[in-house]
Amino acid sequence: MPRLPAGMNALALTMLVQSQTNSFASAGSVSAAYMIAAALQAPIVGRFIDQNGPRRVMFPLGVACALALCFVVLAVQLQWPLLAIMIGAFAAGGTFPPVSMTIRAMYRKSSMSDAQKQTAFALEAIVMELAFTLGPLAVSVALLTGHAATAVLGSAALALIGTFLFSQSGAMTRWGTVENGEDVVRHWLGPLKVSAVRRALLLSTMFGTGIGLLEISLPAFAAFVGNTALVGWLFAALSIPSAIAGFVYGTWHITMPLNRQILFCAAWLAAGAALMAATDTFAPYVLMCVLAGLAFGPMITALSLQLGKLTPVEYSTEAFTWSMTVFLIGMGSGFVAGGALIESASGIAGWRASLLASVVLFIAAGLSCLAIPEVRNDGSGAH
Repeated sequence: MPRLPAGMNALALTMLVQSQTNSFASAGSVSAAYMIAAALQAPIVGRFIDQNGPRRVMFPLGVACALALCFVVLAVQLQWPLLAIMIGAFAAGGTFPPVSMTIRAMYRKSSMSDAQKQTAFALEAIVMELAFTLGPLAVSVALLTGHAATAVLGSAALALIGTFLFSQSGAMTRWGTVENGEDVVRHWLGPLKVSAVRRALLLSTMFGTGIGLLEISLPAFAAFVGNTALVGWLFAALSIPSAIAGFVYGTWHITMPLNRQILFCAAWLAAGAALMAATDTFAPYVLMCVLAGLAFGPMITALSLQLGKLTPVEYSTEAFTWSMTVFLIGMGSGFVAGGALIESASGIAGWRASLLASVVLFIAAGLSCLAIPEVRNDGSGAH
């Protein structure tokens, strides 16, 4: 439940603002404000959790996030200036609770074997994919009521209830202890002091930008075919295959270096996005979404495994929140750039241009994989 708003908020905010302003550029800017704020706060919260544990911060963030989403709905309904709406979205993103990142750090800190950790990370990726499947579908159901605000308010309720339940769960205990022994000397840069971590985070930024460019094209394509309510099904066509592929990947313990596995995912995503750009009818487009989505789950899992291998244990939570930070900054940048491309182009050229831009980013991400130290998910280190 606390993860579901992660799959709802960007799309819900996009559709809410677009329904009032009839502008994808304005809608993309509001969603970008939300994602960039979530990105900026994540490492701060991650460092706090690494040094103090997660229990004290989760529920307060859930309350603040819910209130900020309600403010956005109020600002849109009262037709306040775009700046006020962006401030509300920024506040919502700035208080989004890092539930998934906390759980990934729990897996990284655990005594599980590498094979067990791959399965655990894959299951977490599947849970997130379900959030990104059910979230857009929930937004689509809300759109059928004729009120996009319903989706944003629903997300606010889920954030409030979900983080309360999570803060009371056993995950807070299983996260483990804070590494504060005499042999632990924390650098002010945290995990960013490690050059391999910095390279891995740059890779996540590129993937995030490519995915942002791809995803902003979905509501534009739905508008092109004349039925914006179909956008949830397009997201589902991406997410359901991703969850299935992520589950299968989690059960395969591949000995190939993780950067080579991620390179394969980048090539698959580039090909999928190119095929999506090559069609302008609904059924083939959905099929291409399914094809592209097959790389999402394995890519997310492999990126998490790689980052966990490259990061010292005392920086686990902060490293994963940095990963979310740069990924969301990339997605926000992709939403803004894609919205501008869609707005400036005419006819099918708008969403097609955004997709082709995502192809470029996925190719760049694939090339960047070659600069990441080779680590395997079998106990071996970087070299």
